[in-house]
Amino acid sequence: MSIHSPWFLLGLLFIAGAVGFYASRRPRPSALGAESVRGNYLAGVNFLINDQHDKALEAFLRASELDGDAVETQFALGSLYRRRGEVDRAIRIHQKILARPVLEPQQREQASYALATDYLRAGLLDRAEDLLREISQAGINRMAATRDLIRIHEVEQDWESAIELHTQLARVGKPRQEVALLHYWCELADTARRQGKLDEAASLLRDSRMKQQGFPRGALVRAAIALEQGDAGLAARLLTEVLLADPAMALEVLPQWVRASQELGEEGRSLVASVLEARPAAWKEFAFAAVMADTLDHPELERLFRRMLESDPNLSGFVRALGRDPTDLKPAEVRDLGKVLRRLAKGTTRYRCAECGFASSAHFWQCPGCKTWDSLRPVTRFDFVAGLEGPKAPSH
Repeated sequence: MSIHSPWFLLGLLFIAGAVGFYASRRPRPSALGAESVRGNYLAGVNFLINDQHDKALEAFLRASELDGDAVETQFALGSLYRRRGEVDRAIRIHQKILARPVLEPQQREQASYALATDYLRAGLLDRAEDLLREISQAGINRMAATRDLIRIHEVEQDWESAIELHTQLARVGKPRQEVALLHYWCELADTARRQGKLDEAASLLRDSRMKQQGFPRGALVRAAIALEQGDAGLAARLLTEVLLADPAMALEVLPQWVRASQELGEEGRSLVASVLEARPAAWKEFAFAAVMADTLDHPELERLFRRMLESDPNLSGFVRALGRDPTDLKPAEVRDLGKVLRRLAKGTTRYRCAECGFASSAHFWQCPGCKTWDSLRPVTRFDFVAGLEGPKAPSH
């Protein structure tokens, strides 16, 4: 969550208000000292409202110096440090709170969860997991801790544990995250397939078959298994269903689909033609995917790419700059041009997350930025400037 988020600011204002109320009710050595504490809290709140987080931190620090024993003050400081990216300081503050000999049970749980959150932010997953397991058993942060544990298991690719935690959430009435669960089963099945355990991979998909209907990734994994088992017909049917449902999946589907159709011979060629006819508006997606998947030797896909060359002014200009006529290229020249474009496109943005805007040249089923499943969508155009500049790191 961004430090500029209204929810973040509201949370900080709530903390500051609670601490200010606490400070005003505690006995003080002098009225002057209490007034100084309240003044710093009010200044900190004012700075937060005006997005002046550095000055807000300074004000809360002054209040802490005047009233260092207040647990609430330390919680506010720890949260601010973490939001600013100073995780080491946040960890020290929350460890100091937990080390207190006298602490209310609710405060101890709050400090434990805050420390686990610090560890997560710092990438110390083992330490975070130890704390979160304990917190997830009971208390007001039980559900939040369970979700954080799921996040850790996703990072560690411990899909069995992630499935079990989703089941635990369902037992206490929380909605099941069906899309996430389907991806977990697909991860397990695909791992088994890559290890050569084809029967086990197929069995894992059958275990969740009732929910795999219409799920593109499940069809992709099952099609890969079918191809390795020599069943090109089943693979072609599964992949055709995916393309008909979502042509944007062409970048992921085309390599296997063309392989299956070629193994089927005439039946496969007619299958490809029928899909392109059923989805005429998606011809650009298919043409772009054909270049990236190196499948321009397929007649129907070569025809679509030629159409792209003639209709896209940037592409046709690029071909003319090479001294060729885009309307009069031989098949070998089309494939050579596809090779050049593929090389240019490898370092450019080819996928963008519809949720957070994360950009990448590689496909991810789960966005590395916001952790949303199935949110990356293909960018089906050739960016000559970016391609000539070379690869860039993924960005938000």
